[in-house]
Amino acid sequence: MTVSIFRKRGGCTMMHVHQSRTILAGMLVLAIGLAGCADANTPVDPAPETAGETGQSIPYDPPVVVTTSRVLNDSEMGKLIPPDSIDDNPISRWAKEKLGIIQNSMWVLVDEAALLHKTKLALTGDEPIPDVLYLNDAVLPQLLDDIAESGRFMDIEEAFETYASPRMKEAYSKNPDVWKTVTANGKKWGLPQISDGKVGDPILWIRQDWLDAAGLAPPTTIEELETALDAFTNEDPDGNGKQDTFGLALAGKNSLNGWLADASFLFGAYGDQPYQWNRMPDGSLAYGSVQPEVKQALARLRTWYDQGWLHRDFGTHDELTAANLFVEGQAGVVSGPGWMGGWPLGEVHEDENGFKPEYRPIPFPAGEDGKIGRRGSKVSYGSYIFRKDFPYIEALFRYWDEVYGALIEDPESDFMHGFGENYDYKIVDGKYVYDFKGATTTVANLLLIAPGSTPEGVLKESLEQRVYRGQIESPYEKKLAETSSKLFLEGKIVGDRQLAYAQKDQFLGVPTPAMRTKWPALQKLEKEAFLKIVYGKEEADAFDAFVRSWREHGGDEITREVNAWDVSVE
Repeated sequence: MTVSIFRKRGGCTMMHVHQSRTILAGMLVLAIGLAGCADANTPVDPAPETAGETGQSIPYDPPVVVTTSRVLNDSEMGKLIPPDSIDDNPISRWAKEKLGIIQNSMWVLVDEAALLHKTKLALTGDEPIPDVLYLNDAVLPQLLDDIAESGRFMDIEEAFETYASPRMKEAYSKNPDVWKTVTANGKKWGLPQISDGKVGDPILWIRQDWLDAAGLAPPTTIEELETALDAFTNEDPDGNGKQDTFGLALAGKNSLNGWLADASFLFGAYGDQPYQWNRMPDGSLAYGSVQPEVKQALARLRTWYDQGWLHRDFGTHDELTAANLFVEGQAGVVSGPGWMGGWPLGEVHEDENGFKPEYRPIPFPAGEDGKIGRRGSKVSYGSYIFRKDFPYIEALFRYWDEVYGALIEDPESDFMHGFGENYDYKIVDGKYVYDFKGATTTVANLLLIAPGSTPEGVLKESLEQRVYRGQIESPYEKKLAETSSKLFLEGKIVGDRQLAYAQKDQFLGVPTPAMRTKWPALQKLEKEAFLKIVYGKEEADAFDAFVRSWREHGGDEITREVNAWDVSVE
């Protein structure tokens, strides 16, 4: 299993993934760390007992208090089983017994906006700050420069070299770009989580029953996809005698490459991805939205719109609205991550007539010259920063390593079955049970520090692949088998087949000086230009005028700053 849990990221992909028990239980098996071993079943030596800068051995005796911040909503709070609380629960009790750490939530906030505000206030005054503070990928870039200048936080590099276990160091050595997300003034101001690099990577989801009705095979090229889109629009694929269906569910309200219902498969077929900074053949970084390949893709989308293969109002649809058009049976194709087989598709049931749609995950189709591409997931979705002079940093590296064991399927991990009895697992008649009424994985949000997820290339074979072909032996395999659907497993496996085609955003730094003042206007210009072309209000050649305007109104200046950042962090 390679999807991650991470800490909560309000209003984003992760939040919506967490809405399904089917997907969550499978995700949590490997939900918080990285792996540094070559085989899923190879035991890894835990970090050794040492005496750190305090002179005390771990577990600390007497226990020491470590303060933190938490973002928890009412729903998560409501899933605590009395008498458990935020600071007294299965995870906090484990930390006290195993490491001699007493977890104390100094800040408890309802959302990331409140955390951003609270942290800003603390940085500008003398307010006490927690020992460890988690900032997600939306908040951290807004605060990193202030964190570096405040003198109140730790440069993590020395502690990492001193206390990180060998498998932890190997994990970061396999994913060196994550350090760019916390680097400012030549120093590393946090311990970044490591993404599996594919949690948000999309594939195509298609109505197999509609393909059957049209007598079509799953498309492997853009031309074949167009044949299917036309049939889904004009050949009454649902058989109700009405022309009330269309081909592709596309979200255009926020961008054409959002986290659901995106068009990255079409942009990738022409060789580039918009809305992000891409590595060019000469090694420089360039903004994808102003590349000529994007013009070609927009022109193709214009044709699809003219043919009626897109919803007439797609430009007003956000990601969830567009995806729901597919779930509700109006559209026959949608682009989205492999985990959609768990949510929302896994939650679609038979109607009153006993009919249930048949979904199929398929790889992205190739363009005319064989090109395939998709938007890539982020390398990190958040980082932990630590109070300067925090004396128990060694214990948090041990904490990281202990949690990490569950991600490499360590047979000695304390978390091989889950993170809290009666939360994400039960013991019934001496047997572990994972799928039961009231089961919840939100207990993992109470971890003091959570590494991220398993990076690609670490395990010889993914957990999904093993379970799909019937290998159900270890607790990790049993848990995934019990809690995940066939469709979920198929979606994840299809996603893994095209890892090499992911195009990741190469700019991982804080907003540059010119971005802070000019980026909002450039984004507005970009959005309007793209939608006008696809809606047919402007010809495709209007793209050239957009590029000129983008460059003149700050784009060139920002490009120079982005490349200067790129040189500074290499």
